[in-house]
Amino acid sequence: MARLLIAIVLTLSACARLPTDLPPRPALRDPATATTLAHLAGESGRTGAASVAGYGWASFGLPDLNRLIASALKDRPDLAAARARLALADQAESLARLQTQVSYSSDAGLVGEHFSRNGLFPPPMGGSTLTQADLSQGFGYNLDWWDKNRALVRAAAHAAEAARAEAAAVRLTLAAAVADAYFAWGHVQESLANSRELRARHHGEQELLKARFDLGLDPAPPRIESQKILELDEDTIRALEYLDRSGRYRLSALIGSDPDHAGDLPAPRLDGQLALLPATLPLDWLGQRPDVAALRARVEAASDLAQAARADFYPNIDLRLVVGLETLDLSRLLQAGSLSSSIGPAVHLPLFNVSTLTVRLKQRETEYAAAVAAYNRAVLDAAREVADAYALLGNLAQRAQAQARATGEARNALTLARQRHELGLATPLDALVAEAALLQRQDSEAEIHATRLRASVSLFKALGAPIKE
Repeated sequence: MARLLIAIVLTLSACARLPTDLPPRPALRDPATATTLAHLAGESGRTGAASVAGYGWASFGLPDLNRLIASALKDRPDLAAARARLALADQAESLARLQTQVSYSSDAGLVGEHFSRNGLFPPPMGGSTLTQADLSQGFGYNLDWWDKNRALVRAAAHAAEAARAEAAAVRLTLAAAVADAYFAWGHVQESLANSRELRARHHGEQELLKARFDLGLDPAPPRIESQKILELDEDTIRALEYLDRSGRYRLSALIGSDPDHAGDLPAPRLDGQLALLPATLPLDWLGQRPDVAALRARVEAASDLAQAARADFYPNIDLRLVVGLETLDLSRLLQAGSLSSSIGPAVHLPLFNVSTLTVRLKQRETEYAAAVAAYNRAVLDAAREVADAYALLGNLAQRAQAQARATGEARNALTLARQRHELGLATPLDALVAEAALLQRQDSEAEIHATRLRASVSLFKALGAPIKE
């Protein structure tokens, strides 16, 4: 007991001085953006969702899309890598927890030694060869007065939390990519069908203009112009056919399928429900985004590692106990007389490695500052992404209303052209021209709708829509 008290006194009196030139720690940015988001929601005019928790890919109401996302989340290599990183972080946490418990060491030895006749030991031991056998079990426990081991455990736990959030971020990114590819491909297919219809109308116009030219009713320029329009239609269709195949292959790759099976994909649909902006957002909504949550956990881990580095400036004590058997005669190894034991404290004094400890602490503090900077940047980026998605959805809503009015006017013009033709007041060419104009308006309307669906995907991703594994 007296030795332990002496060790404690020496320990408490042998602290190394902490460096005085450490920079101040940077401040974390609070995700307090509720006012801004409420203003944006008021501008767009499409509020109605209960909360951010109600967001998700299922809200589009498209079963095929949900199945594609589920398929993509099964066997993607990036998801397997994320799961491996998470398993590694969990193992590191388990190892850190073991460091706070009693440590064990088991040793066994069998050594043959020949003693010199002219050495320390006289005959008969001198000049003989003996075999020394020993078997021991050691126990150790670190008192951890300065919270170093517990800080390392917290750091490992936060690292595991960050790995878990990063895996969720990978799932979110992949789901958003699948949904975006699905709607982009759907828009291409719809544009392709519309372009083929438009080509048919332009072909009808060209036939009528050719007949009128042959009859001498019209000059050549209108017929030549109609031929140019048909050539542009053909070029547009060929480009869309390539985009159709490319979109199919892209979606096939995202779900982990090869191009040979791309033909098995279901035809995309663009009748999904558009995102409703939430009327209110919780103050900490940004912190729920997986990538932001991962960076916040990295900040906490860096802080814990810095605390552990600070603890190294203070002495510590390990309690050690070794119990074993030792003999020069192997046949007597298990006898009571071969018992050996030792117990006592081991004092660690940071007296002669202050420079190393200082550099290590500064390194940890620099890592903490870098983690805070990355987190603060992520908060700003997340707010910007949501603001962009809100602004885009609001703008597209206004464009959709204007385009719907233009489509209605084109439909009325077609009806009037057909009525005039039935009354003999207009030629069939007038109706074909009106039909082509309506198709062009409908194509623009479909483009805006597809863009709104893709903007909804961006909003879901920006808000961190939860993805179940």
